[in-house]
Amino acid sequence: MRFFLYTFLLPLALLAVHPKGLFTVVLDPGHGGHDRGARGEKPFCEEKRITLQTARLVKKYLEVLGYRVVMTREADAFVPLEKRVEIARRAGSHIFISLHCNAAPSSAAQGIEVFFYGGEGVRSLASQRLADAVLSRMVYRTEAHSRGVKRGNFFVIREARMPAILVETGFITNPEERSHLRQPSYQEKIARGVADGVDFYFNTRKTSSAGVEPATCRLGGDRSIH
Repeated sequence: MRFFLYTFLLPLALLAVHPKGLFTVVLDPGHGGHDRGARGEKPFCEEKRITLQTARLVKKYLEVLGYRVVMTREADAFVPLEKRVEIARRAGSHIFISLHCNAAPSSAAQGIEVFFYGGEGVRSLASQRLADAVLSRMVYRTEAHSRGVKRGNFFVIREARMPAILVETGFITNPEERSHLRQPSYQEKIARGVADGVDFYFNTRKTSSAGVEPATCRLGGDRSIH
């Protein structure tokens, strides 16, 4: 009986106090279909596959926490950038998270970095706070190098109407990170970190626009490419 109370009734009671199901998160696995994204050899891997696998895990963890999750793609299919943003708008999403793998001319480039669109207003500040929360928890889970939170002008985070971030989970062009990114166990760590960050963001959200606190923005580092 005690086990039943803790495993069933207690989670329901917590959701009644904090109805996370009212929050919708849109996950955007980068690339897909003929758009393969970054690729690596020995071992071979494609960005489009890693981002989809990782997004499915993030979805699983967020749903366990009680959030409603919508994916911009559920399979290896090409989805135009405009359509990805439109999916988020139609879903009534509260936040938008685009997942990617990084690439650079130098195989030494490594680490996780998170981008937000640095415009004016509350949405930009909220995006920055979300980026900081997600990055810190991803680094904690994976023990990867942090490249910081940065401003970016990527279409999906610029055009989204809700707080939005683009997460670079690691460098496919770095042999060691490429090996990690292919491993389901490492993808689990990334996914748990993203979910932890989302949960922290909503649990500490401000009720008024004047009370939104910006996160620390760190600029610089190797120039990344897609």
